[in-house]
Amino acid sequence: MKLTAFAVSDIGCHRSENEDSNLCEVDLGLFAVADGIGGLPGGAQASQCALATLREWFAPQAAATTLDYTAAVTAANDAVVQLGHQISPRYGIGTTLTLAHIAADKLHVLHVGDSALFRLHGGAIGVLTRDHSVKSDHAYATARGESPEPYFGNPHALTRCVGQPPPLAADHSEYALASGDRYLVCTDGITRCITPYEIQRQLAEASDAKSAAETLVALARERGGFDNATAVVLFVD
Repeated sequence: MKLTAFAVSDIGCHRSENEDSNLCEVDLGLFAVADGIGGLPGGAQASQCALATLREWFAPQAAATTLDYTAAVTAANDAVVQLGHQISPRYGIGTTLTLAHIAADKLHVLHVGDSALFRLHGGAIGVLTRDHSVKSDHAYATARGESPEPYFGNPHALTRCVGQPPPLAADHSEYALASGDRYLVCTDGITRCITPYEIQRQLAEASDAKSAAETLVALARERGGFDNATAVVLFVD
């Protein structure tokens, strides 16, 4: 199978700094976004540190078919925690992480926070991640038949992030790659402005990964650009 990918990131219309980072490395089969947490210092440094650590972790294992993904997340979390001790010893720093890694014709997904990964498969769009937020955790627990406590305050507040005190539990899932699949890894600057149906249409109609990524980021900006917006698009042919 042939892989083509492209990444675009935009600061948006209201932010003074782009705290998003991304990886788009076809040779390593590595595609990721990280979104530094607003309200904490060092958001850009946190997202950059997480992805730099993960690239360094994955690069020597490019030919491996079986990897310890828990160890990869632990390495990233430890690096961000240590950086937080240096630049924000009182509050720490944090970032979301959504990463897709291709090994042995499978796509492995690692996810922490409220960035997202979408897959267009057989003409239908699906989201392969779920937010780790107060509201989402409450809904997820309810769907499992549990009776969670009512929540108050900000429903979008994150309940997990890279940079939190260890241990960090990241969601890990895997999917078989299929020719014709199209993937979007993106920060919430995309998902808060663009519906899944619109993502489906853009991925389906785009002639290549570059045009899909550029169109999605431009659309988020056109609709107000309230946050940094980053899109990494992968086509499997």
